[in-house]
Amino acid sequence: MIHYQLDGRVARLTLDTPETGNHFTRQLLLDFIASLQQAEQDQAQVLLISAKGDVFTWGRDQNERLPNVPLRDNLGLILQANAALRGFSGVSISLIDGPALGFGSGIALHSSITLATERAEFGFDEIDHNLAPLIVVAYLPHFISPRIAEELVLTGRRVSAQEAQQLGIVTRVVSSETLEEEAAALIDNVQRYPGAVRTIRHYIQALPGYPSAALNQKAIDDLASWVEQGRPE
Repeated sequence: MIHYQLDGRVARLTLDTPETGNHFTRQLLLDFIASLQQAEQDQAQVLLISAKGDVFTWGRDQNERLPNVPLRDNLGLILQANAALRGFSGVSISLIDGPALGFGSGIALHSSITLATERAEFGFDEIDHNLAPLIVVAYLPHFISPRIAEELVLTGRRVSAQEAQQLGIVTRVVSSETLEEEAAALIDNVQRYPGAVRTIRHYIQALPGYPSAALNQKAIDDLASWVEQGRPE
């Protein structure tokens, strides 16, 4: 479900279920976390995240039903994935060529650098599935304007690559034809002084503003309780 390749000090993680729009099932989330951990274990200086197909990802598979897996456990995987990506000691670069909704927009935000093509679009569409994305509500204002963050989660509105850059969801917008070329140039740049880069990354991770473990756990508990009560109006 994920293709992992190590080339020198560059690890590449490719979402590889294009037939489902790279929907994140529980298994794909587990594979994603394992690949992030493998990149750290391999001491990769750069981590590239890309996807096969015309869709980066439609986000989590909201139709998946796992009766033997508590909702809190599934939600906890999102926190693990976000923490592993944000905590990667090297530079993570997401290459987004197509829609990246829900968890895909989260990948864009938690990566060190995100390149998007004109075909990309972003948004947190959980509300369209009658879900309250409280984990997103907790972390999104760390990255973008709190008022815009609230609008996005309340409406599920999709934004273009250009608007996503203006909001701070992505770093740069490039053409599909030059995406890999731009990525190669970035890799060369950030690999020049790996010690300095790791020092910067370590310091950035310690900056205030990102939700605490306690606040993230409250998001899981509140959402799970609401769902377990039948999602009352």
